[in-house]
This record gives sequence, C-alpha cells and structure tokens, in this order.
Amino acid sequence: MKKLILLLILLVVPFSAQAQVPFERAETDAGIIGLSITNFGTLGKPDVRNNPESGSSMRFPKSTGTEHLFEAGIWIGADVGGQIRLSSSSVTNPSGYARGARGFEFTSETIITRRSTDPNNEFFSVSAISEKDILTAFTDRRRSVNGTEIQGHDNPLYTDVKLESYNWGFPFTENFTILKYDITNNSDLHALPETWDSVYVGMYADLVVRNVNSATETGGAFFNKNGVGFMDSLNTMYAFDAGSPDDPSINTYGAVSIIGAEYRNSFFHPDNPDTLDGKFTETGFNVPDLGPSYWLFSAGAGAFTAPANDNDRYDRMAQQFPYKDNEQNLREDGQSGNGNYISFISMGPFPQVEPGETITVYFVFSAALKPDQFQGQPGKSVDNEDSRVNMVSTINSANSVFRGEDKNKNGVLDPGEDTDGNGELTRYLFPTPPDNPKTKIVLEAGKVSIYWDKTAEESVDRVSGEMDFEGYRVYSSDLGQDINPNSRLIREFDKPNNNIGFDVGFNEVELNEPVTFEGDTVEYYYKYDLSNLLSGWQYQVSVTAFDRGDAEFGVESLETSTNANAVRVFPGTPTNTNFGDDGFEVGVYPNPYKVNAAWDG
Repeated sequence: MKKLILLLILLVVPFSAQAQVPFERAETDAGIIGLSITNFGTLGKPDVRNNPESGSSMRFPKSTGTEHLFEAGIWIGADVGGQIRLSSSSVTNPSGYARGARGFEFTSETIITRRSTDPNNEFFSVSAISEKDILTAFTDRRRSVNGTEIQGHDNPLYTDVKLESYNWGFPFTENFTILKYDITNNSDLHALPETWDSVYVGMYADLVVRNVNSATETGGAFFNKNGVGFMDSLNTMYAFDAGSPDDPSINTYGAVSIIGAEYRNSFFHPDNPDTLDGKFTETGFNVPDLGPSYWLFSAGAGAFTAPANDNDRYDRMAQQFPYKDNEQNLREDGQSGNGNYISFISMGPFPQVEPGETITVYFVFSAALKPDQFQGQPGKSVDNEDSRVNMVSTINSANSVFRGEDKNKNGVLDPGEDTDGNGELTRYLFPTPPDNPKTKIVLEAGKVSIYWDKTAEESVDRVSGEMDFEGYRVYSSDLGQDINPNSRLIREFDKPNNNIGFDVGFNEVELNEPVTFEGDTVEYYYKYDLSNLLSGWQYQVSVTAFDRGDAEFGVESLETSTNANAVRVFPGTPTNTNFGDDGFEVGVYPNPYKVNAAWDG
C-alpha cells in the first residue's frame, strides 16, 4: 500500500518541482576573449567590477582587465493565439541574474559540457566543431527555480533552447565566439500544443567597456561612460569607452552581431542574396528585419524608455528604433557621463513555428582594439571608420568562418563550393595554420631561454589535407610594454632550399639531442636565447609556427597566434636553493607593500 501511495505521489508531482540542475558558469578560453556563459541562458559576469579576479565577463584581451559586458541574454517573443508571450534570460537589473527575479525566466536543463577537435585535449570528440566548444541547454517551461517562484513568469512559450559556443585560437579567430541557439517549440511536450506566430529573437546586452583593474569609479559612474553604435552593413551593435578617466587602459570595442538563421531549410537572414522583391525566391518568405534598439538603464524618456513588460519588449523587436535620429547622442553621451545605455539587437519575424519545430539563430560576441593612433585618453571618444577598422576585420572573419563553403551566403551548396568533397554544405571550414608549438621557458639573470617542440611540423591543414609547415618565428615585447604588450618579431627560421621565406634553415636553434625537463614529458628540439635583458622587468615571449600557404585555394601563409603560447617573464637571479638555511635571512627592499603596478592593467 505504501509503495502504491508513493507511486501516485510521483505521478502527480509536476516536472518543475523535481530536482533541477544548479546554476553553472564557464568561460571561453581558446583565444584572447573570455566570455562567461551560464546554463541559465545568461552571458557575462555581473560582479566582475567588484571581483575582477574571480573570472571574466567579456574580457579582451584576457591578459588585461578590459571588460565589455555586464550581462546579456536571449529574448524570444511570439504571438500565441492572439496573446503576446515573451521569454527572456536577462533583463535590466542592478545586480544581474537573481534567482526568481522578474525577467530571468530560463532554468537549467543540463550541466555545461565541452568538446574539442584537438586529439590531445581531454574533451576531444569527433562531433566537436571548434578547438573548444561549450554546450548547455535551458528552458522557460518552469515557473520556479528550486522552490523560488519566478516573478511574472505566468505565460511561458514552452521553449527548450540548446546553446553551443564555438571558439578557436588562431590569429584571425582569437577575439570572437560564435553562439548557436537552437530554439524549439515544445509546447506539445510540456503543455497544450500551440503554434507561435510572428516570432522574433533578440539579444539583450548591457555592454560596458571599462578597465576593472584601473577604474576607480563605482555605481552608475562606472557604467555611464559608454558610447554605443550600430553598423547595419555588418548587422552589428557595438560599444566603447567614450569618456572614462581610467588610466592605464587600452581603447577597445565590444560588439554583438547576428550572422545567420535557419528556418525551414532556408538561410533566413538579410544577407542571403537569393531575394526577389523582398522575398526568398525558393520559399516565398519575406526577408526578416534585423536591427538595434537602445534604452537608458534608468530614467529614460521617449525612445529611450526602458520596456516594462512583455508587450513592451516584443515591440522593441517588432518595431524599428529611430537609430539615425539618435546616433550622435548614443555615440557621445558617455563623454559627459550620460551614456548608461542598454543595447539590444533582434531579427524576425519568423512567420510561424509549429509544435516540435526548431529555428536556429547565430550570434557573434567579439572585441577588438582600436588602432594605435586611437589609443590613449584622446582616442577614447573617437568612433569613425578608421577607429573601427580592426572591429570590422574581426566581424568579417567571424562571418567567413561561419559561412565555410557557403561563399555566396545563400545557405545552399552551389557548384564549385564543395571544398571537402562530402556533397554537403560545410560551415566552419577554413584554412588553418600549423598547430601551436609547445614551449618551455628557462630564466637567468638578464636572459630568457625559449625551448620548443616539433608539434607544428606534424600538423595537417584541414582544407588542403597537406602537412604544409614552413617555419617558426620568435617574438618578444619591448621593455615597458606591460598592459597589453605588442609582440615584436625577433627572429625567423624556415625550411631551406624551397624558395619560400628566407630559406635560413633551423641549424641555429636545433639542439643536437632533444631535452626534457623534470615533471614534463615533452621533448624539446629547439632553443633560442634572448640575452641582454633587464632583470626584474617584464617581457612577453612566444614562438609561432607558419605554413607555406596554398596557391590552389588562394590562401597566403598562415601563422599561429602570438598569444597562444605567450608567457610573461621577469628575468632575474635564479632561485636561492639555500633559502631555508639558518645562514640566510629574509630582506625586504625598499617596501613590502604593493599598491599598483603598470602590468596590472
């Protein structure tokens, strides 16, 4: 009898009351951008201003304290039987995500998992897309989070979302992450089957660009120095530090782009050239609208009034924001401390999404340095074509990586596009440089010895299928470049007698026999000494590998990132092995108390 009662209880307890997966966070780390991703659908790390050492929010370069995001999250809105419903994973909130808070309407479906295309990575998988995939899933179907009711979440769409983040560490991929959202109408599984009409998908983002290591401002003063803008040719919204007093700091852009969508076997995106009179010629679907929207964090008026409910949020996606009328204010208000803007980008409508049907939307989160002439305090407020050139290059690279074989952006494998010969449209297919050399650094007074292995020489290009390694380059930063060191080429060594590069060979750096180090099984075949360095000063050193390029595919020589194995070092006197001897006393000079250092930026 007791077993029967227990069985009946289990049958009537709703799914939402069952144990849920706890909140979890991961960071992208394949390149030099660190974006925080959670299994509740939020992006970013809201407490990074007060706790910068606990992880990145959207940090670029990762070796600095330059952050670009407070918090972000996806919005999905639709007309369901004449009622507007909208589910959001993040909204304007001074503290960011809070369990049960209004607008944070997704709960976790799974722990965060990882995959990698690298056979030497512990997460290696044949199903991986990138060097470091991050995967999770979340749902809006629950009304509570582990017993805490979600405020105002009375009419869910009953959508399940799968999120995958793709990341590579090559020089042309290291400062962006591609986010793939598979959005499924599962109302037939979790409630009554209902069709979604006029569906919009958007990304809410509280973009804020500040150096969390050197900033002294807190509260609203930390967030109100933003300049923001939109590049319609690249479907990208962006932000920059327009007026902060942060010093030291570097001037950068943070950006969010919508690069693609898939709907009923169509590449559903304004970039698709297969349109006629505003319709896709094959499907008859209207070309979706794609654009930005902005509002002030608080006290906004008119166009800048913050949306207060689901209807307001849906209108932000369905109605065009008067961007041109407000472009100057958006760009310049941060110079006077009035730039605490929320950024939003969306696309739609997807005409209908039936129960069981899935739509897919692709976003890119990226960051880029302003060119050298726009660094320093005078360059903060500048926002023009010249200052955006690196950001544009980054977004173009992200689009190229995403398209893969789809050279004309129509979502169809056309004649001449099947590079890998599998008869299918392959995305994320692009020429790659050799694998990164494994390095070992040994320090002496005034000297750095760099050892590296032959990993790069055995790597195979994923497009040509050839082992096309050509040579190595050794880099070092200049003395005093501490916040974001620029890598300066010191030496280059390449294969001899092939009329590629300088043909200098490897005799100068190749060891007679490979060496190993205690606790390290890697065999190092090469060594290069950097001498006449100032002890106690910081240097950044690295070794890259480059290939010979591929004339058949029209690809020039590709090189690994100078950041991939970069190490910051302080040459100096070797460790005192007699430190514990009674004959040696600890001495401190001139002062044991550290307040700040230039390289903390």
